[in-house]
Amino acid sequence: MRRRLGAGRVGHAGTLDPMAEGVVVLGVGRSATKDLHIFMQDEKEYDAVMVLGVSTDSQDATGKVVSRRDPGIVSEEAVRCALEKFTGAQSQVPPMYSAVKQNGRPLYMLARRGVVVPREARLIHIYALDLCGIVGCEVRLRVRCSKGTYVRTLCADVGDELGCGGHLKSLVRTRVGRFTLRDAVRLDDIRRMPPEEIERRLLPVGSGSGTMCESGVHES
Repeated sequence: MRRRLGAGRVGHAGTLDPMAEGVVVLGVGRSATKDLHIFMQDEKEYDAVMVLGVSTDSQDATGKVVSRRDPGIVSEEAVRCALEKFTGAQSQVPPMYSAVKQNGRPLYMLARRGVVVPREARLIHIYALDLCGIVGCEVRLRVRCSKGTYVRTLCADVGDELGCGGHLKSLVRTRVGRFTLRDAVRLDDIRRMPPEEIERRLLPVGSGSGTMCESGVHES
């Protein structure tokens, strides 16, 4: 965005995992980037696919399989009961494959070396956790949650609650506060747009600044 607009300051209000896609809120300009902490507090909404019966070290489809268990005996009723247990305020332990820092170093750097360290649980809130369908061992979910929630950890925890394990197969962030996927602009489209078209899509939040929603694969 800095290159496309020649902007001095561009920031974001929360990244996505490399395997995920969806809404990322960007702030363009001094005033907008200064106010990004406000948008970081907004609730988020996701469409997720959870695979039961397979656990991975990263808690998603990119990781190494660490266990396999037969999910065949898990019923829809059991899944619904498990989801109810994970609705509301709760503590969640961040995964090792995350950008959470310990002694100044991101946990994922330790995880890549095979190092596992204790992590402090964080208070999160799952406002809604809806079952959208089950096909074989794949469970489609819609999650509405607070800042700091790891949906892949949620999937792993639900799988453990069901006794068969589980991991996140795919994730789309459909909303951040008032910013929705429907109004977002794909990253590939931004790369092709002339600067004046990108500027036209910025949403003003103050004098001389703006924010925008962007949909696409997050690139670190």
